[in-house]
Amino acid sequence: MLTLEETIEQILKHLPHYDKKDILKMIEEKRQELGPDVINEESAAMIVARELGVDLLQDSPRARFTIEDITEGSRSVTLTAKVVNVGTVRTFSRRDGNNGMVTSIVIADSTGKIRVALWDEITRAVSEGHVTVGSVVQIRGAYAKKGLRDSLELNLGRLGGIRVLEDYETEDLDIEVVDSEVSKLGELEDGMYDLTILARVTRVFELSTFTRKSDDTEGKVLSLIGADETGSRRIVFWDKHAEDMENVEEGEVIQITGAYTRASRTDDVEIHSSRSSTIERGIKGKLESVEASPAAKTSEPLGRKTISELTPDMRNVDVEGKVTRIFPPNEWEKDGREGKVQNVVIVDESGLELRVTFWNETVELITDLKDSDVIRVKHGYVREREGRIELQVGRLGQVEINPGDSPLDQLELPESPQQTFVAPDRVPIGTITEESEGNTIEVAGIVVGISQTSPVYAACPSCRKKAVEDNGQYDCRTCGKVEKPDYRMAYKITLDDGSSSIKVTLFGRPGEKLMQMTAQEAQKLIQETKEEKEPIRVSQDKILGKYITVQGRVNKFRDAIEVTASRLEFTDPIEEVKKLREEVEDLMD
Repeated sequence: MLTLEETIEQILKHLPHYDKKDILKMIEEKRQELGPDVINEESAAMIVARELGVDLLQDSPRARFTIEDITEGSRSVTLTAKVVNVGTVRTFSRRDGNNGMVTSIVIADSTGKIRVALWDEITRAVSEGHVTVGSVVQIRGAYAKKGLRDSLELNLGRLGGIRVLEDYETEDLDIEVVDSEVSKLGELEDGMYDLTILARVTRVFELSTFTRKSDDTEGKVLSLIGADETGSRRIVFWDKHAEDMENVEEGEVIQITGAYTRASRTDDVEIHSSRSSTIERGIKGKLESVEASPAAKTSEPLGRKTISELTPDMRNVDVEGKVTRIFPPNEWEKDGREGKVQNVVIVDESGLELRVTFWNETVELITDLKDSDVIRVKHGYVREREGRIELQVGRLGQVEINPGDSPLDQLELPESPQQTFVAPDRVPIGTITEESEGNTIEVAGIVVGISQTSPVYAACPSCRKKAVEDNGQYDCRTCGKVEKPDYRMAYKITLDDGSSSIKVTLFGRPGEKLMQMTAQEAQKLIQETKEEKEPIRVSQDKILGKYITVQGRVNKFRDAIEVTASRLEFTDPIEEVKKLREEVEDLMD
């Protein structure tokens, strides 16, 4: 807020026919009118100025917040700061069909930095070149909210304004900008933005092109591994920046200004260049002797592992096996991003089965893959999903099909390969809470309830997603028309272990195992009796009262905590009691 003297000075500047004593009299009269206990002289002076037609926000660079004063929900923000980064203006389509425009700038003062989003007509300040890096600007009428990657930002719409100050207006402002410190790679977290990164290039991956689903335009991406004394990170460059970095060499030191971070599929923190980033290459005298930290996220290759040796969270691992099943590729879209994914199933000499998931550009590497081919995957990473071990192949991944030196070319495929499972911890049902969501657990108890709905559904034979029936025809939203659907088991039971009870969803084999009939047999029974609940009615006497062990993932469904089973075993309750007694005795020894 302006001081009383500064407000009076601004009024007299615009209305020189008034004397200072006249303005002071008006201020006092306004205080008496509104209540001297309610309003002070400074606030009364601002009201007088507004009633006299003087726009203090427009004319006084001192009328400002500092950046550190801004909090979520701040309204009518006015501040003066220096522009340190300018983005490009882009056009987008609104829900009503009209086009909008948006860009952003980053401003700084001595207390910090903040991103400012400019909308529609106000973007002309950037597109017409009025606002550039180094400009001192006055922003008025802005509002603060959480924005890009959940960081606090200002927004300027039709009720706000931005003005570049003239040199004479900034002479006595002493605008100091907080230094842009170089962020250490090992200290980065997801959701940070406007970063300055200094890194030595330790590995470079090839530039890839892709087609954006939103507008069919071509995009380009290039990634590399950069390191400093605290660790190493993947750094991703897009479009023009990707082209500029195509000839980067290992050992080169680069600096990126205006970068941001986001989590990858493996939960590592990646660094991304933005449209407004600036990149300096071949920097001398800095980081000349830096090596990747031993604790860096990008680990050294583990080499080839058999499926039986895989454990969750292994990184940079090589696996090879013979292909037993190939699923069709699917396109995905999430949080404004899009891409492709494809799954195959392989078996190796350990006799175990492994699902391998290929993402985005790596899908193109398996276009010619066929059943019984040997596939060698390098630089994959291992994830646990619903109690199963899976291998993920991302940008780092490399693929060889039928390599000449593979020992698996003569491998005979087992008739019934076993899947690889993670042995989860056994927990009492009463200890499962919302904090358990996403965890894979094991519970054991008695089946005390079973859902009274059809236990089967029609599924697409290619992707196994639910097929929708319309006048006797089936359609998959992913694969299109389905000539002949498969039928899969899906129903819920209630499991009780004495500490509490919980609903468990049984898909596929676990559901068939408990009901002791296949999905096809259940569907046939439904067709013969014209009763969708018939398989439940026939099986409930065999199901209710059974003591079972279930492994699965905890999830939330309509505000209730449930378990989706990935494995089910019939358990002898007497043996369970013996096992529990032995565990208690061990603890007491």
